[in-house]
Amino acid sequence: MQLAGEEFDKEAFYRGEITPVFFGSALTNFGVQLFLDQFIDMVPSPPARNSDKGLIPPETPSFSGFVFKIQADMNPRHRDRVAFLRICTGRFERGMKVHCARTGEVGRLTYPQRLFAQERETVDEAFPGDVVGLVNSGELVLGDTLVEGEDVHYDPIPLFPPEHFCRVIVDDPSRRKQFNKALDLLQREGAIQIFWPPEESTRMPIMGAVGQLQFEVVAHRLKTDYGVEARFEPMSFRLARWVVGTPEDLETFEPSRLALKVADGNNRLVCLFPSEWDLDYTAERNPKLQFLSVSPR
Repeated sequence: MQLAGEEFDKEAFYRGEITPVFFGSALTNFGVQLFLDQFIDMVPSPPARNSDKGLIPPETPSFSGFVFKIQADMNPRHRDRVAFLRICTGRFERGMKVHCARTGEVGRLTYPQRLFAQERETVDEAFPGDVVGLVNSGELVLGDTLVEGEDVHYDPIPLFPPEHFCRVIVDDPSRRKQFNKALDLLQREGAIQIFWPPEESTRMPIMGAVGQLQFEVVAHRLKTDYGVEARFEPMSFRLARWVVGTPEDLETFEPSRLALKVADGNNRLVCLFPSEWDLDYTAERNPKLQFLSVSPR
């Protein structure tokens, strides 16, 4: 082990240049407490976070927080949905009134929780660096900023463009409602992306993911959480690009012969390509359009 590793450098760790590795077993509870103790000792204080107004230090008095994760069905008996909020500035208090900087919607944070494995406890207050779970958090999405006072938009979480695609087919029409609800929740979690062929009468969605394993996870959750049996038919596409331009240019846009025009969950135009050559060919024929690897905000 000494030969395989190197001396731990906390500053290099903070710069993201090295990653410490711990060995243990959660199943047998071996090394878990040692890891947690070391983790608390190693992690840095909450840094300033970049936003549309520049760097905002954690000492800023007004409250703000950033939604970095959304998880549905953590409690299958109640079909709940939890948005995980990292406190960035100010003081969080249970029951406080905040608004979403993206939508302007005002809400009261009535049921904040701290979650660890299967344990949950109510949170009365929290401070910068803390993470709070907001149960049944309405229409919050990944990257949302919650603020108490003046609007601020923190930089979004980087999204990796999908590289694997498949068509998802449900043969039982009576499960269609559950299927659509499941896709909506799974997409909000950020693990997959859903695209809709606009001219297809059956409206069987196309699912995009970074890795093949994500399809297996989705198939399992569809079956166990929603009682939906689905078939996944692989497709030959390897790239997805959001197409941005004027309405006139988008109206006349035609990709390469093997590419496919689809729409994402926000009805924005996306083009799926089987290769880099098809993407380059399409971009050369449409110089007024932009082809983005991640969805525009």
